[in-house]
Amino acid sequence: MKQIVIIHGGDSYDSYDEYFDSLKKQELDIDRLRPKKRWRDTLIESLVDSDILTPTMPNSSNARYVEWKIWFEKIIPYFDDDVRLIGHSLGAMFLAKYLHENPLEQPVRQLILIAGGYDEPSEGYGQFRITSATGLEKSAHQIDLFHSHDDPVVPFDALQKYSNDLPTANVHIFDDRGHFLEQDFSELLELLKQK
Repeated sequence: MKQIVIIHGGDSYDSYDEYFDSLKKQELDIDRLRPKKRWRDTLIESLVDSDILTPTMPNSSNARYVEWKIWFEKIIPYFDDDVRLIGHSLGAMFLAKYLHENPLEQPVRQLILIAGGYDEPSEGYGQFRITSATGLEKSAHQIDLFHSHDDPVVPFDALQKYSNDLPTANVHIFDDRGHFLEQDFSELLELLKQK
């Protein structure tokens, strides 16, 4: 059975004061408080023959890499023989950093990184900042990178940095998907159905 593990995004700061200042300055968007279906929900509904895991990573509003690492390492022993790892936003950064530093003993079938930031200092990625994504091929038979030109959260040039580190990765570029927060992500669904 195909197993899909989805690591969600979040925010990370270099210090608690930086997080606290951001929290105070952030304006509330009431629409973000209303329930909204996202592509992860659509995948779960569409891939009924797959074992889909959606772990809640610790403290996603002020994430710490070491906390996510501890939690992720508790999940690894449950990986089956046919795993696809998906990371979105900070989740993509986490998987890239973790797998760069800790190659898996048994490679997964596929690693999919969606709208992951890299090392942009102005973006405040905290402990998740990427210095290199080389070597991820040791942990995945196939790597796919997704990014959109109009992403308001992660600069588009982060994709080029990943591509430079991962020259064999399949790159999927969009013009109008923003930060991939919509309900429909048919291209990802089709990719997951391929194998």
